[in-house]
This record gives sequence, C-alpha cells and structure tokens, in this order.
Amino acid sequence: MKILNSGQIKLLDQETIAIQNISSWQLMERASEAVTNAILDKIKGQQPAFSIFCGKGNNGGDGLAIARILFRKNFEVHIFLLQAEQYSKENLENQKRLKNMSINVTVFNENTTVDIHENTIVIDALFGNGLHTPLDKKWKDFFQQISDSLPLSIFAVDLPSGFIADRAMDEDYPCLKADHVFTFEIPKTGLLFPASQKWLADFSIVKIDLDKNIRESFDSFYYFVEKKMIKKFLKPASKFSHKGTFGHVLIMGGSYGKIGATVLSSLAALKTGSGLVTTYLPKCGYNIMQNSITEAMCITDPGEEYLSKAPDLNTYQAVAIGMGVGQHKETEKLMLKCLKDNPNQYFVIDADALNILSKQKKPFQYVPKNAILTPHPKELQRLIGDWKDDFEKIEKVRAIALKYEINILIKGAYTASILSDGNCYFNSTGNWGMATAGSGDTLSGILVSLLGQGYSSYEACLLGTYLHGLAGDLATEKIHPHSLVASDISNFISAAYFDLTK
Repeated sequence: MKILNSGQIKLLDQETIAIQNISSWQLMERASEAVTNAILDKIKGQQPAFSIFCGKGNNGGDGLAIARILFRKNFEVHIFLLQAEQYSKENLENQKRLKNMSINVTVFNENTTVDIHENTIVIDALFGNGLHTPLDKKWKDFFQQISDSLPLSIFAVDLPSGFIADRAMDEDYPCLKADHVFTFEIPKTGLLFPASQKWLADFSIVKIDLDKNIRESFDSFYYFVEKKMIKKFLKPASKFSHKGTFGHVLIMGGSYGKIGATVLSSLAALKTGSGLVTTYLPKCGYNIMQNSITEAMCITDPGEEYLSKAPDLNTYQAVAIGMGVGQHKETEKLMLKCLKDNPNQYFVIDADALNILSKQKKPFQYVPKNAILTPHPKELQRLIGDWKDDFEKIEKVRAIALKYEINILIKGAYTASILSDGNCYFNSTGNWGMATAGSGDTLSGILVSLLGQGYSSYEACLLGTYLHGLAGDLATEKIHPHSLVASDISNFISAAYFDLTK
C-alpha cells in the first residue's frame, strides 16, 4: 500500500468522511475503539491503570475517547488534559461525553509536575501526525519526567509526541519515547527508518477503514509491502513441470575461509524452488560444497583459493555474484568482466562484488540494467558516499536507480527495495534475530532463485525480501532470535510458502 505524508493523510480522512457519509466524530470514535482493542490485545488480560495524556487537537480527542472506552471496561483511568485556549471540535465533544463519568482529569502544561502511580500504562495522545516543526525545548523535561516515573509501558496513539514523520529529526528534538506505537491505517515514513529507534521500540498498524481507492490515488513513491500484495505474485506450478521449468541459476562466489557464504546462498536458492543450482567457486571449496549440499552442482575455478577466470554465464537464467568472494586483484578483474560482458543477464550483486564496484570511479556503469544490488549500510556508504539523514539516503539511491535502471535493496529492519522506476518499497517481515552472519547470503540465494524461475526484477525484490523475512519470523516461533543462524532461515522457506499459499 502507498505510504502518505501528513497532509495527504488529512485529506484522506476528509474524503473518507464524505464518501462514507459519516461525521468526523464518528471516524474518531471508530479509530479510538480500534486502538483500544489493539491495546487490550497487547496487554493480554492484565489489569493495569492508565494515565492518558491528551492534547488539544484530534490526537487528544482520540485519547479522551480511549479513556472513556477503557473506563467502561472497568479499568482505572486518569486523564491529563493539556491546558489550551482552544480545542478541536471533536476534542470538545469528547470532553462533554466525559462529564458524567467519574474519571479523574488533571489539566496540565509543559511545566507541570505529574504524578504517575505504580502499575500504570501511559497512553500518549498529545501531539499526532500533524507536527511539522520541533516542539518547544520545555517539553523535553516534561517527557523525561514521564519516562523517569517508570510506567509499565508507554503506548503512543498514531505517533510519539514530538515525532515528525515526514522529515529528518535531530537527536535533541523533544519527543516522548514509546514502547509501542499504534499508528492509524498507514505506517508513517519516519517510523521505517533506522533513526526512529531513538524514539520508539516498535509499531503496529491499526486499521480504521479509510477509503482504499482514495488512498491509492495520491502521488507517492513510498510503499509498504503487505501479505495481500505478495500473494498475487506467486506463480502457479503445473503438474507437467520439470526441473528446467524452475530455472537454472549460478551462485558465483567463495574464497579461502569464506566458502560458507556460497553454501548458504546455494541452499537458499534450492529451498526457494530453483530447478537447478550450479556453484562456481575456487578449488578449495569443492569438497565443502559437495559435502554440504548434495543437490547442488559444482564447477571449480582454476584458482586454488580465489576466483580468477570468468565462466560462461549464457547457460543460466540468473547469476548471483559476490558472496564470500574476497577482493583479490584477479577476482576484482573477473567480477568486473562478468558484469561488463553480460549486459543482458539477470544479476544479484552482493557482498564483495559491491565492495569491488565501490573501488571504481564510476561503479554503476559496470552494472547491467535490471540487476539487483543488496548492500548493507556500510556497503551502501562505500558505493554512494555519506548522507546526512535517512531521507537523503533514499533520495540518493533513487537517483541512481532511475539513472541506471537498476534495483537497490537497502538491507535493514524494514528492507527498502528501491526499484528502477524510482519507487521505494519497505518490507514488513523480519526480526532482529536475522541480523546474523550469512543472512544476506541467504537473501541473495532467494533473489537469484526467483529471477531464475521467471519472476521480474520487481517481483523478485518484493517477494524475495518478504519471503526472507517471513521465513525468519516463522523460524523464531521455534528458535529464540538470539540462537537464529542463516541456515535456519533457509530451512523455514518452505513454511513461509505454506503461509503465503494457505
């Protein structure tokens, strides 16, 4: 689904109200009920008290409605209402509805000392998605006293107060750090960037039935990849299929001490469904590969410890290069020659192949159109140089992807697939346990397998990253994230397919 900016979301709310013939207060009530249900599901039967901080606008109105709903469900509720000369009409409506209820209400400002009792969950409904500039520095101390009171959790409604979703934030901006954010309908862009971890631990999307057709009509190059979208990509298999139907791919990598990277990529390619997988590696890797994966074919380079001679790539539907390959001078020449001499081949370019490219004055001139590059943050930095913030990073990569008609995956918590059309797709699967050696090699194996099976680069990027993350998520249902290793991800690709096809 498209990710919208704060102005577009405001228009989406207004259009939804008009199309569904409801009032703005009714939409607020719907949203508040949805968030309350999500909160109760999160705390799973606990009976804490709630301190709910409500601002003067509609985010505060949501908080007041949540307070009313929780009170009716027999929770102890204390409202902290921001002192203001003027409140939104929906906020005032919710204030009226609270008058006949015995809920404790404290009016406060940023200089107030607040008392939060033990066994309390704080709900932050002070400032929502409309914030475009930093809050006054006075709020920093106020937010700190809330955090220092050690509540059970701090839950934010839509966004943490002080968080600006559509632009980069300086580290000293006042913002109330949330343990969990319940964001309405659409993930906000800033939530998906690494810098957000300073202000929130996690978020979930709360659906409130905003009009989907209107949402998709807005201009945006940011997308959030969900299961519904991915399911449409899956190709049906015929009972008359044979191994050639599912593609022959080449995994080209490995060097002395790093043969395991090629093993992991080959395993992932087979588990993803490749009909044939051939590995091309130095002689030192032959026995390791043949003993590790009996289903993979193996061709050795003349070099004993590193790759030195380019193989014929024309017999393969797709090629993955770079995993564990090292950066020997002969290997560098080989990598560049393979890319330059095969402009029509489908490539996945990873690891040391990226580092070799980054040494060149014009690295992207070697990259064939439609290739998929899979850098982690340091590899990306070596390729494109520094960036001042996550927004600039995306813009720099978009410019390169558009100019050279290539696809660049920025690996991370919400892996960003920036495609040759300039659109940026954030993946929704995966977990911190996947931050382990070989996880990227596994992703490269998945991607090259999908290309070999006939998926377009666009489909392979989105399906591949989703499948990779989903396999990791399913693995952590059986294996603690601390103990997860890359081969576990491959071993749960089958479970991921079952999940997508049920």
